[in-house]
Amino acid sequence: MLKFLVFLFIAGALAIASAKQLVNKVVASVNNEIILLSELNAMPGRLNRQGSIDETLLLGEKVDSLKNNTEAQLDFLIRERIVSSEVRRQGLTATPEQVNADLNQAAKRNQMSLSEFVVFMNSQGYSLDQYKEIIKNRIERQTFFEKEIISRLRITDDDAYSVFRAQFPNYRPSVSEYKIAQIFFSNQTGGAEAALRRAEAAYEKISSGSTYEQIANQVDETPGANKDGVLGTFKSGEFLPEIERAISGAAENTVSKIIEGPNGYHIVKLLNKKTILDPNFLRYKEQIKANLVQQNFERQLKNWFSLKSQEGSIKKFHGESQ
Repeated sequence: MLKFLVFLFIAGALAIASAKQLVNKVVASVNNEIILLSELNAMPGRLNRQGSIDETLLLGEKVDSLKNNTEAQLDFLIRERIVSSEVRRQGLTATPEQVNADLNQAAKRNQMSLSEFVVFMNSQGYSLDQYKEIIKNRIERQTFFEKEIISRLRITDDDAYSVFRAQFPNYRPSVSEYKIAQIFFSNQTGGAEAALRRAEAAYEKISSGSTYEQIANQVDETPGANKDGVLGTFKSGEFLPEIERAISGAAENTVSKIIEGPNGYHIVKLLNKKTILDPNFLRYKEQIKANLVQQNFERQLKNWFSLKSQEGSIKKFHGESQ
């Protein structure tokens, strides 16, 4: 009987040792850092705990994509280990002040006092120190992402405007703003024919080498004319359509041909032209750019992980079962 009990004791001990060995089998290695089967076995529990999964590492997928998918869970752990390795290599560290500030913000977002939030975290299975460690890791990863990926993204206003135009087919085109000078010849001085002849004479002088400014200062009939004929700055639609049609496609410092208007004749010089973005677009611009940054970040992060997988020593050990 004693021998039988000894046998049972030894068999039980071996079974326990075997179980421990199974739990601690290596399922992957990342740059000589191992990932154990026990970590993989803990993933279903992590999926049900708030804040335990850094969604940035999901590369655009939802948390649900990890449920009942051991291979996806292992890939997540590998990505987590790759970033942690880089964070340590670069010496990126979140300070206690940063962690506490983030903890307080988390409580405010959940409309709780700090003490209420700590109780809530306890109900989720976290001690305060454990949750602070999660915050610390997330801050350090975010610092790394901003340094290595986000800082290299170049999203321009033009990029955002292209998205805006695609999203809003009935958008109002960009408004042009023109600064112009004019030499005006009034029909009220001797009639329309006389005004046209004066305009033709002035245009001939400009074509023959006289500067636009010289002729403007000599013969411009604009009421209250400014020096050099400068008329002012106008947005598209704010001045005579005849003049706008004549200069809309012109280069800066171009002098128009004689333009007939309702009250006389104009010779216009385009001093400056610039584009003002659609006011409706300006309301959405920052949000569109933020979305583009997120989309480009996810793409670049995928590329970064792919590159690290090729460069580094990453191995999976298949054939293990949970």
